[in-house]
Parts: sequence; C-alpha cells; structure tokens
Amino acid sequence: MRRSPLATLLLAALVLPACLPRVTTRPPPPSLTTVADSLFESVENEGTLASVFMVDAVTGTPLYARHPHVRLLPASTMKVVSTSAALSAFGPDYRFRTPVRLEGTQLGNLFLGDLVVEASGDPSLGSWRFPETTVACEQLAEAIHTRGIRQWIGAVRVNNADEGPYGLFGPGWAWDDAAYAYSAAPSLFVFRENVVDLSLERPEGQDCNTQPRRPITVRYSPAFEAPPTVVYLEPNAQRAGLGCVRERGNGSIRCVWRSTAEQCPRKANMRVAVDDPRALFASCLEESLAVRGIWRVPAAPQTAAVPTATTSEPLLEFVSPSLAELVKVTNKESLNLYAERLGLRFTRERTGTESYTALRDAMAQELTRRGISPRLLRAADGSGLSRYNVATAQGLVGVIYTSLKEPYGPALLESLPIAGVDGTLANTAANNGAKGLIRAKTGTLSGQKAFVGVAERPHDPEHPRVVFAMMLGNIDEQPTLTANQVFERFAEAMVSLPLR
Repeated sequence: MRRSPLATLLLAALVLPACLPRVTTRPPPPSLTTVADSLFESVENEGTLASVFMVDAVTGTPLYARHPHVRLLPASTMKVVSTSAALSAFGPDYRFRTPVRLEGTQLGNLFLGDLVVEASGDPSLGSWRFPETTVACEQLAEAIHTRGIRQWIGAVRVNNADEGPYGLFGPGWAWDDAAYAYSAAPSLFVFRENVVDLSLERPEGQDCNTQPRRPITVRYSPAFEAPPTVVYLEPNAQRAGLGCVRERGNGSIRCVWRSTAEQCPRKANMRVAVDDPRALFASCLEESLAVRGIWRVPAAPQTAAVPTATTSEPLLEFVSPSLAELVKVTNKESLNLYAERLGLRFTRERTGTESYTALRDAMAQELTRRGISPRLLRAADGSGLSRYNVATAQGLVGVIYTSLKEPYGPALLESLPIAGVDGTLANTAANNGAKGLIRAKTGTLSGQKAFVGVAERPHDPEHPRVVFAMMLGNIDEQPTLTANQVFERFAEAMVSLPLR
C-alpha cells in the first residue's frame, strides 16, 4: 500500500525532533545582583532587616541597593564618622599636646608646690599601645630628677578635667555597657586609657570545688588606691572565665570567676575601667619617682610653709602619636574611648565646647557639608555605643565616599580593618576570594551588625573600586546564616562577580 504524500510529511514531522540534538536552556551565570538579592531575601524571610548600598568609589554611581534608606543602629561603624570628622578638621599629622609644669619653689633638692597637668583630651596618654606613650610616668619622673629634686611636698593637679553635662558616660549608653572596660569614661583627662589590669590568684593547692581557706589574692597594676573588690567563685560552670564589672554608684568591683570540671585555672586577669584617672596617674608617677629615690609627701590643706616667691615653670610636654596613628588603632581595634575623645575634640574645634549636645550639632553640620541628610545619618556619640545613633547604608556610604575625595582620605582608608588580615576582620573572609580585597569598619550591638568600607574589584575595569555598606538589624539568635557569614558571601560576590 502506498502512503500519501501528506502522510509521509506528517510522519517525518513526528520523527525529525527525535533525530535532532536536544536544546537545553542554561541558567544565566551568577551576578552580584542575583546573588545579593537571593542572600538578603533569605535573611529577610527570617525577620532580619537589611539595608545595603554600593557605589562606584570615583563617580558615586549607585551599583547595588536594597532598602538603602532603612534606619538602623550603626554600632561601631559610627567610628568612621567621628574619625573622618577629626581627620577633616585637623589633618593626619595633628598631635595632642599635654603640657606639664611645676608651680612652687625649689629649695635645694626639696620642691614645695604642685605638679600641674593641663588636660588636652589625648586618649593615648600613658597607653601601652605606643612606645612613646607607655613611658609617660618614667619620662615625667626623669624630668623631675633632672631638676635635682629628691623630695617633694605638694600635690598632683590636673586642670580642665571636669566632667561634662552627662557625667562620665555618653547619652544612650546602656547601663550594663557602662560597667565594662570597653566603655571606660571618655573624660577630658585620660590616663592609661582609664583602665587597670586586675589579676586574681587562688591559694596554693586550692581546688575549684571548695571554698578557699585563705582569701583570693587581688592585685591591680599599676598599683593605686583600688576600689573594694568582691570575688564570687562559680564552680561547674559551662565555660571557664573571669568577668568583672564596676558597680554603679559606689565604684566597687564585682568579679565572677567561673571554672569547669575540666578547667580550674589558678590565675586569671582582665582589664577593668576606673572612674578617677587622675588618681591612677598620680600613683603611676609616684612609682616611677620612688625608683629614682624621690619621695612625695602630700601637703596638708592648711600648710603655709610654701614661700611666697613661687614660680610656674614648664617641666615637659607630652606629645601624642599622629592623628593618623590614633585613627588607625581606633578603627582597626574598634576602641570606644579613642573614638569618643576624637569626636569630642572635633566638637570643641567646631563649637568651642565639649558636650554631647554640641557633638550632635557639630556632626550634623559636618555631614550637611558633605551632602548627607540628617534623615540618612544622625550622630549622638563618637563610638556607636549610644542607642540614639541612627544610620542608613546610604548615609554610611556617603561618609566613606566623601572622605576619599579629601586629602585625608588615604589615612582613613588605611585605618580600616582588612578582610582576612587584621583588626576586627582578621578572621573574616580568610578562605575565600575576598581576602585582602576589602577594607571595612565593623559594628556590633545586640541584634545588630554593620559593615562599611571599600572593596576592590580586580576583574572589573569599569568599576575597579566600590564603596559599600551592609547593615543588618533584628538579627535572630539562631539564624540560618550568621551576620558574619552573610557578610562573607556578599563580600565574595562584590570582589569576584559581574554586576549584572
């Protein structure tokens, strides 16, 4: 039987597709936009708030945005605001200068009078972080020894060190923050970063599960008139460690020393904040004087033995490291005290006074100068400890972007932690392509995490460097991805993927 021509055509049409190679639709290659959208959508589905913004570092052209106007707590990314403001006002080479003079009369090797320090707001005076600041007491004692003084009757005075209108702490600081060494009071006179080393030691042979027959040994270094210290022992804890806080109101120190069944350390130490850096400074100086055989006797208030022919003579001047160096440790290590002092010093330069009310106004004027609206960023303090700070990803990006346009820009950029290398990003992005290609300031408060900085895109000749901010709020205690994991994935996309 012969097939009709039409039947032959129909049969060919049915058979032909099976003979041709199958065409598959490949998914588009990943891009920064698709990866970031998927990433932030996943955390938002868990209830986290995300505010993200990224621009070209040269032109300011927006390259990626997700809720860039959402206001969240900036936490320690506020340090970028205060340090950039200080660099803008003073320049990277600025140094704090703290003059010291003798007021009184020297009779042979006896000095009758006071040693007077003019507080400058230098956050590094006496700090262990720099070789030149660590030896402050030794330098001062040597200057006194060189004058031929071997006995001193008088006092150590610090001028211009009165507390501001908020007392020792900034507005919006949580009461439990104020108890710890990381929030030491940003007083106008700072010595040794307003903290001391506290060490505890158990009696020899004493285990952790029985009450010690002899008291725990408590030592402070540098030695000074320490506040009352109470130590509570907590055996069989989940984790070994020492935690000490200052009691509000009375200044006493309360410590809880925890041990586990496996860990029973005989010694422990940590740093605690002090309320009176002037007393700490005086004690440190007396230690250094004693090494040189110089003894100070405090003068009684009614003493009239000082001759009337008193003089005021400069003794020495403490000079801080450069502002660029101070900003670097501030941002690399996220030092609250340094950020507060730099923010308040900027405020005094702009307004003639130091207060947090003035700081808020001075920062608002500085941000307005840069074209950053108060609706995008509002500063209440310099460190980010205040819960009154408000920021958006767009506002934080504006701070970095405008700073890169100014002469101090390289100093600010140099101060930011490097992913996988140093600072608060030392352990971040260590095993992916973002290592060494991102500089960013981090910020952390309970339920909040923020990052702001610069990313290098070596494979993108059109946008080789970008400025970005990523803010997460309302973070769940047990998320599918931690805030750091979210940042690492976003960071890798920023440095390696095409934009679209």
